[in-house]
Amino acid sequence: MQATAIGTLISNHPLGWWLAGLVLASLAGPLALWGLRTVRQRCGPLLQRTLPMAIDPRWALLAGMVGAACAMVLAGSVIAELAESGSEQDGDWGAVDDAIANALRLHAATGVLRFFATLTHLGDTAVLTTLTALVAAGLWWRGHRLLSTGWLAALAGNGALTRILKSIFERARPEHLHHGVAQADGYSFPSGHSSASMVAYTLLAYLATRLLPPRWHVPCVVLAGMLVFTTGWSRMVLQVHYASDVLAGWLLGGTWMVCTVLVIEGVARWRHRGDVACTTAA
Repeated sequence: MQATAIGTLISNHPLGWWLAGLVLASLAGPLALWGLRTVRQRCGPLLQRTLPMAIDPRWALLAGMVGAACAMVLAGSVIAELAESGSEQDGDWGAVDDAIANALRLHAATGVLRFFATLTHLGDTAVLTTLTALVAAGLWWRGHRLLSTGWLAALAGNGALTRILKSIFERARPEHLHHGVAQADGYSFPSGHSSASMVAYTLLAYLATRLLPPRWHVPCVVLAGMLVFTTGWSRMVLQVHYASDVLAGWLLGGTWMVCTVLVIEGVARWRHRGDVACTTAA
């Protein structure tokens, strides 16, 4: 009964809950920025001491990303087990997933669906691939080679992880009757739109904190949070993903992005130390 009530509430007010989620996402952005600054102050020196000076920083970055990928596969396995214990075994997550999907399928207005069908393109492969190429080229051209490498590795690594998890768990998508509004193929868990938008937009906000004046930092992280939430929410409202698919995608992408930032920060500090040492010796 409780799961049914949740599904009915969301299906009756998808726009209202989206607006409420935007408020929470806009608050999460500054909190993440505070966390990033804390990481820079405390975790950066630790990575700086542990990375060997003989390794090229870009190779050290990629090696760290591979280690993070292994951690993400393990984390994704745990999340998937929790999610799959729902629909197929009448667990808590399954009851909520089915209730939301069924209620939206019956009650969601066509106008609302078309609205979210437009917003969901924020996480499309074509959109994010274009963004990835443009940002990578711009960073490389401006001389930020390490940031460009980290950006490419983060987006490519997340895509590979998402595909691996989808093929492992092979979860079918929820039944949706609005094929004229939204269409999705392949497996459902985790949501690729949610994980990719999490990595792309939050990492873009991180780059803004590295390269733009301080007055732009808070607006950038707020906007990133809103874009990430909008993309994931649209996938659920359109019934091409279960709620747990979206949550798993956010967790996967968020953790992968944090690992990326930690490695970039550590390598950047280590390389700076090496440059200072070379300058002193000269």
